[in-house]
Amino acid sequence: MAWKKTGSILIVVLLSVFALIQIAQAGFGIAPPYVRNDMLARGSHYEQNILLVRGDPIEDLKAEITIDVPGANDWISIDKGKEFVLPKGEQKVPIVVKVDVPKDAKFGSYEGAIRVRVASLELPEAGTVKIALGGQIDVRFNVTNVEIFDFLVRLVTIPDSPEGRSVKVLLKVENTGNIKSAPTKVHLDVYDSFHRDLLWSGDTSRLEKIKPFETKEIFAKFKTGLAMAQYWGDIKIFKGDEVAREEKVFFTITEKLGLLDTLKAEISELAIWVWAIIGIAVLAGIGYGGYRGYKIWKKTKKKKRKL
Repeated sequence: MAWKKTGSILIVVLLSVFALIQIAQAGFGIAPPYVRNDMLARGSHYEQNILLVRGDPIEDLKAEITIDVPGANDWISIDKGKEFVLPKGEQKVPIVVKVDVPKDAKFGSYEGAIRVRVASLELPEAGTVKIALGGQIDVRFNVTNVEIFDFLVRLVTIPDSPEGRSVKVLLKVENTGNIKSAPTKVHLDVYDSFHRDLLWSGDTSRLEKIKPFETKEIFAKFKTGLAMAQYWGDIKIFKGDEVAREEKVFFTITEKLGLLDTLKAEISELAIWVWAIIGIAVLAGIGYGGYRGYKIWKKTKKKKRKL
């Protein structure tokens, strides 16, 4: 009897281990398993990329999202919606959690979770149970009335430019604050190709501002008047009075553009809204001209009738 009891226990243990192995093979994970931001301002927009990961993508799975963040459920959305398919063959499926804070949101902390449940799209066979996997994304953010100015410079370079055009310092900047912002100032020193003689030096603070929590490429432009040659550019990017990043970049001033190419370059650099205004003005002029022509035609027609 004792042997039979021991054998039964052993069988149960082996079956349990086998079941655990099966679950591990079909495992599901979330990376990172959280959405956190402690400095959201009213009216701000925040996004976080999340990866849904599974061990063996041998079939399509249906994912269902449930949002449970008291007081902020309506602020949160998923780019793929609350129901979508994890395709067969794809081990990692990215989603974007978006947070849009209302302009009248109450200041304070908000905590909760986003729950993800995944299950097979196929119906279970008779006598079997449909197994669902899942995970949780912890949510914690704070809405504050404190304005935070901060950023990270991810990339600094100087693209080659033709003679007679502005030298452009390309910056890839991540705004980590909660207000629209940009580097305070960019300083450029230009040296010869041996980095011995200082040929030109200047500053600019005319930089496009970036929305909170957004990463964007912007340009700092300098009218250097450099001739066609190769140069070293020593760049300093300021955050307030402090230098946030320094970089030395080798760049080339190429052959001067022809008249037509220069005109094309000038047009491409003008902001879209400027051309929109010009277009509206042209259309208004055409409309006004047409109206005046119609009035003159109408008067002429009346005179002919009188005669």
